[in-house]
This record gives sequence, C-alpha cells and structure tokens, in this order.
Amino acid sequence: MEPKVRDLYKRFLYVGRDYPLGLSYVREKAKTAFFQNRDLTDPVAIKKAIKRGRWMVRELIGVIQLKKYRTLNSRYTSEELRDKLRAIENDRVLRMASGEQDEMQQQQQQQQKSEEASTGKGSQDGVTRPSS
Repeated sequence: MEPKVRDLYKRFLYVGRDYPLGLSYVREKAKTAFFQNRDLTDPVAIKKAIKRGRWMVRELIGVIQLKKYRTLNSRYTSEELRDKLRAIENDRVLRMASGEQDEMQQQQQQQQKSEEASTGKGSQDGVTRPSS
C-alpha cells in the first residue's frame, strides 16, 4: 500500500470520530471505497483517487463543523432572539426584492432617456447630430 493511501485512510478514521453518524459508519464507507479502488496501478489514477479522498475528508470536516455550530447555536441562543433574527432577515430579503424592482425601473428610465437623446428629442439646439 502506498504511504499516501495509508495516510488518507488514517485521516478518514481520525475525522470519523467526530462525524455525526459515528466512526463505524465512516470506517465502513471508507473501507468500501478503498477496496473498490484497490486494483488501481496507474500512478495518475492513484493520485486522482487520493485527491478525491482528501476532498471527501474536507467535506466530512465541514459537516462536523456545521453540526457543532448548530448545536452550540441552539444551546446558547434563546427562541425569542432566534425569532427576532428571522424577522430581521425576512425584512432584509423583502427590501432587497423591492430594491431590485426599483433598480429595474431606473434602468428602463435611463434607457428611454438615452434613446431620446440619440434620436434628437433631447437636443437643446434642435440640431440632430449623427452618432459615432
């Protein structure tokens, strides 16, 4: 077994200790994946498999961090504060949606003004100048 492959397997086991579904679940899935790739002999294919495995380890770490964050957040944030935060977020989303509509109306008005200026309607001296 290549040292990088062994190191990757150890990483899975180390990270799997904190995984929400438990170490046994991670060990079983990692073992299955490693056995599926045991016939790889091409160095490029091995490197590609190791790269994918390292990506999976990073994803596991992300899931673990999210789980820990949600647990701490639920423990130390009162329900009343959560409701206020949700209301603030909803107001922000509504303001953004109405702001986008206002921006679209302003863009349409600017386009109309530029069209009027290019056709000569907006010219102050009444002389239509050719556009470049």
